Amino acid sequence: MKKILSNQVVLLGFALFITLTILSMRQNNHKIINQDQNLLQIDQKNKELRQEIANLEGKITTATSDFAKEKRLRDELLLQKPGEYVVLLDETATAEPVATIPQVVEKSIWQQWREVLW
Repeated sequence: MKKILSNQVVLLGFALFITLTILSMRQNNHKIINQDQNLLQIDQKNKELRQEIANLEGKITTATSDFAKEKRLRDELLLQKPGEYVVLLDETATAEPVATIPQVVEKSIWQQWREVLW
């Protein structure tokens, strides 16, 4: 009788061990999948930030170039080189005319009927 009972206990223990092992492997698999998704999101964000950094570095180099500095001095401070003339234009003369909205003339009822009938 003890032999049969011990065999059943061993089998029950082995089944319990297998069940716990399978559950543990499933949990680890879910964790790995979540980590992979997080890693992909972080990689995408990293690429976007690197591209933004490259764009900003390009803007910095163009803003600090000699041509940009000279343009800023000429535009903001109205500086000029020897022998050059600065011409200022009036902004109102170059501005486009503002389009006016035509006002609708209200006609009396008899005038509206007259247009419909004749």
